[in-house]
Amino acid sequence: MDIVGPTVLGTGSWIAVAITCLLGAMSPGPSLAIVVNHSRLGGRIVGVCVALSHGLGIGIYALVTAFGLSEIIQRNLQLFYSIQLAGCLFLGYMGIKLIFKEKTINPHESALASSSKVMAARDGFLIAVLNPKILIFFTALFSQFVGTESSYFEKLYLAAIAGGIDAIWYILVAIVISSVTPSLRLKNLSIWLDKIFGLFFVSIALLFFVELLLH
Repeated sequence: MDIVGPTVLGTGSWIAVAITCLLGAMSPGPSLAIVVNHSRLGGRIVGVCVALSHGLGIGIYALVTAFGLSEIIQRNLQLFYSIQLAGCLFLGYMGIKLIFKEKTINPHESALASSSKVMAARDGFLIAVLNPKILIFFTALFSQFVGTESSYFEKLYLAAIAGGIDAIWYILVAIVISSVTPSLRLKNLSIWLDKIFGLFFVSIALLFFVELLLH
């Protein structure tokens, strides 16, 4: 995959990044539970606060990852290729884990008794930046797109896409949850969403692996 600058990275690559980030955000987990709880207890504005702060945390992780990978490439190209391979394996592992994931009750689901804008912003940011799996996820994803000549702005675009999509998705969740009462049917759908997202992650991991072999 030739990635030498923001104008060279093709439309298909940007779409792949965007879709992968979106599905990563949509995958049920602690972040979704926090957004749902704050939106349910505090209303739409509080839900938007937690969504924006979560997106900010994700954007920071993505930015650190994108620039950190560039340093690794310049210092040790072989190490970067190893990271690319590990990234493919991680995405595939995450996909398989989602496909075979059993339905469980999330311990965060009923943890909140009250909410406010400050609490929502705090919890949204912390649930993002204190999750080391997010750094691993972006390392796995961005290692397929960041190259030796990737520009400063291209890395900013990657971080903006990751943080922006995350924030927009959770804002939509906050709006829906604050407007209607969460139903059992939504919970039942989560296991099928996991399987769909898992299949996508496995597919994109295989695609990245083939491109790495042909590089």
